[in-house]
Amino acid sequence: MSPNPSEPVLEVIDELVPAELHTAAWAVCAGKGWYFGHGSHAGDWSRFWKMDLDGDAVFNAIWEQVRPRCEALAGVPLRVVRQYANGHTYGLGGQPHLDDTLPGSYTLLYYPNPEWKDGWEGETVFYDPSGEISLAVRPRPNRGVFFDSRIPHSGRAPGRQCPALRVTVAYKLHAVETPVDNDVNCAEVAEKRSGASRVYRVRVSASQVDMPVEEQLDRLGKTVRLPGFRPGKIPMPVLRKRYGVRARAEAINRVVAETTPTALPHGSVVSSFVILAGVESGDLEFEAAATYLPDLPPVDFSAVTIERLTVDEALSRRHVKLQVLDHLDEVCSIPLLPFLIEREFAAIWNAADSQGQLPEDAEQRKHLAAEFRAIAERRLRLGMMVAEIARRNGITAGTPAELEDRVIDLLLSQSRVSERQATPEELAELIGEE
Repeated sequence: MSPNPSEPVLEVIDELVPAELHTAAWAVCAGKGWYFGHGSHAGDWSRFWKMDLDGDAVFNAIWEQVRPRCEALAGVPLRVVRQYANGHTYGLGGQPHLDDTLPGSYTLLYYPNPEWKDGWEGETVFYDPSGEISLAVRPRPNRGVFFDSRIPHSGRAPGRQCPALRVTVAYKLHAVETPVDNDVNCAEVAEKRSGASRVYRVRVSASQVDMPVEEQLDRLGKTVRLPGFRPGKIPMPVLRKRYGVRARAEAINRVVAETTPTALPHGSVVSSFVILAGVESGDLEFEAAATYLPDLPPVDFSAVTIERLTVDEALSRRHVKLQVLDHLDEVCSIPLLPFLIEREFAAIWNAADSQGQLPEDAEQRKHLAAEFRAIAERRLRLGMMVAEIARRNGITAGTPAELEDRVIDLLLSQSRVSERQATPEELAELIGEE
């Protein structure tokens, strides 16, 4: 960071998070979820890979780990507006751009690659007001860069020698007190509040909707076939005319899912939305129905009996943990936004597909899809409840798994525990689950 307090903040932070979080971050980035067609800004001709990470448990945990340092550098409390990963390969670099033009806007870039050798290039380049390069940051593993979003910068493509995908994770941040009316405006509809249920009216500027529409059209252009055009060579005006309505509808779903977690008060879980304006063009306005988790009654495990089998310690722990989560799932009736469930389902389905675990039979695939969708919904709902219970009880941990374990221990301490010897059949079933 510059010693001159009048200059925009720009700080390189090595060893940003603990090693286990860095490893978990790369596991996410090495998985499914990438799509091609993202640009540095709207209308940018250069395109590269992108992975949406809003709501991802690992990257949420990373932000909570680094939040105090970032807020100290900014001098104000910060909130995450968006989080996602960009992926660059040789020849696919970004263009110079600003992440935001608003005072009080910041960016945290994180480099999750497990290895980055000298000669692989791929620096993040920052420019001074005259357009000259002021700093080039190498994408070293577990390095972060925190900077004022109004500083022009670009992500350079990896060199020819680099065999890896250059991944940067971007957290787009706003100061809590900074008005964001130019992009997103949110207000509660007070007369529709009932218990933990709330309704919010949200407006998203047209510019925030246009880029996802362009990305969706770009993806469609690589897959659809039209007479008279070569595959992947359909002009954008033709795509807009034929598929613009469809692309905007899909983009609106995505914008709602990405906007509501940050626009609504922290702890709000969106279950549905109604579009009020912007279906065809212009600013998007919608009402979002949500459950506000802090208003939910406390989770009571005092009357719950958990059975602990006297078997191998690891197997016994697994059995106890499953019972606690099953009961939490029973008492947790939070409705979820269908789009979020579908996104989680897609991640589970793609992971099974990559491991060759999907059956060929259509009927079996249909039943498996229903099972995976139920798993996705349960996983999302329990993840939110575990995070809320941790918040209420001041529980913090380095990784999501450690956080869940500490919440499990808390709920277990509040319940009744009975012990008995496991039968050979039960033991065989537990081992089979492993």
